[in-house]
Amino acid sequence: MADLTLYIATGPSPLSSRFQEMLDMLLTGAAFGQPTALWLTDGCIASLALASHDDSLVNLADFGVRCLASEQALQAHPGLPLPVEPMDDDTLAALRAQAREIRVF
Repeated sequence: MADLTLYIATGPSPLSSRFQEMLDMLLTGAAFGQPTALWLTDGCIASLALASHDDSLVNLADFGVRCLASEQALQAHPGLPLPVEPMDDDTLAALRAQAREIRVF
């Protein structure tokens, strides 16, 4: 997993132009076979739960992108429009240590 690119979405506006730019970068890499994961922070998950949904989010799994979030955020906001794997802090730290590149948005 050393060639993984980990994107971390920190913004409270998950459908903003900045977030969309991150999704475009993420999907481009994934389309070319780059192992890619997207960590959705708690604030981002909360915003996604309230927002109207974008098709690019639903398509992430089709490109092999792993979407990750804290167990607490997923329990607080069930029914997201995309598959999200629950992870604890230790697992995220290990993933960050293994990633070749980390991009924070």
